[in-house]
Amino acid sequence: MNIVYESYKPRSILNTHKHVDGGWFWDKYSAFPYMGCFYGCEYCYWRDEKYNRLSREKPELSDAFSQYVKIKENAVELLKKELKNKPKEVIYIDSYQPIESKHRLARKLLEACHKLSFPVFINEKSPLLLNDLDILKKLDSINVGWSIAFSSDNEAKSIFESRSPSIESRFSAMRELSNAGIMTGTVAMPLLPFICDNEDNIKELVKKTRDNGGKYVLDAGLTLWGYCRTHYYKFLKQYDPKLIPKYDKAYDAKGNYLSYKSTYELVKEYCNRYNLPNHIPRPISSYPKELQFNKLVAEHFYLKSREVMVTEGFGYKQFACLRAAWIIDELNYSIKGLSKQELMKINGIGDKTSDEITNLNASRQPFHNNC
Repeated sequence: MNIVYESYKPRSILNTHKHVDGGWFWDKYSAFPYMGCFYGCEYCYWRDEKYNRLSREKPELSDAFSQYVKIKENAVELLKKELKNKPKEVIYIDSYQPIESKHRLARKLLEACHKLSFPVFINEKSPLLLNDLDILKKLDSINVGWSIAFSSDNEAKSIFESRSPSIESRFSAMRELSNAGIMTGTVAMPLLPFICDNEDNIKELVKKTRDNGGKYVLDAGLTLWGYCRTHYYKFLKQYDPKLIPKYDKAYDAKGNYLSYKSTYELVKEYCNRYNLPNHIPRPISSYPKELQFNKLVAEHFYLKSREVMVTEGFGYKQFACLRAAWIIDELNYSIKGLSKQELMKINGIGDKTSDEITNLNASRQPFHNNC
């Protein structure tokens, strides 16, 4: 397949979230050196026009997302400028698609993050990343999550990720990073319903992660909305047309998967069996010492919110946990040692939340074990 490459100069590169992506990647910022993706995995939500405008720019292409890659030639200058006065929080950077071998923009963005002392998270499929092992080792805080939903290079992988690097190469790269002392693990997102969310695949994913030095497995289901659903169904039909009625029943009108709880519990079960967390550990040490306790408490509530969302659904309980995480995470003073009465003076912290924080204050166990 021919790929159209085009260089351009965007006006900005840094995306800033209102709150930290708690319970997931822990990033507050993100920056991407390229728009569009050579690998073009058929389930990728980045195809939606909410995230890219490539189909509008190249309507003559059958799949502009994977056939048209734009190179942000001023990416490094923009990142240095836009990060200069930002608080130190995790920044999500990628991507190591083939064009990176020529332009090395991802590497240059990592070098900028190193000079500015920003913690970095990378979600990656390509062992090309190993070319930059030297700069990865220099970063004060780095976590590389390998995007792996299939435990082997099977038929489903060949259909839904036909151009992505092999599964074996990703686990091999994970081992090399782990041997170099770099935090790494598996981002099993998305686990495709009725395709790779079965027990055999999940067990093998978790086991291979453990065996290759991975320190976590983070899972999530497939979301199908708008054009993403239309595109995905083309390949679902190619893989097994009998699954289409099952998908129609399993998803609501907004593209939400209604039955992910059992998959989540299965991942959690095997993570416990292989002594791995089913979440990405937060890089607490990258924060000022006086705020590290706050970040631990916020981590607890973020993870609790995620678990409630999956097991019970969106609602008051889930949002209460999330709101508590936001409030504590964004305080500029430490709550360590505060009494219940003092905690309740913080706007938004109520009776039950203050009790929970008080218990965490007294606990000697890692907070995430209490979730």
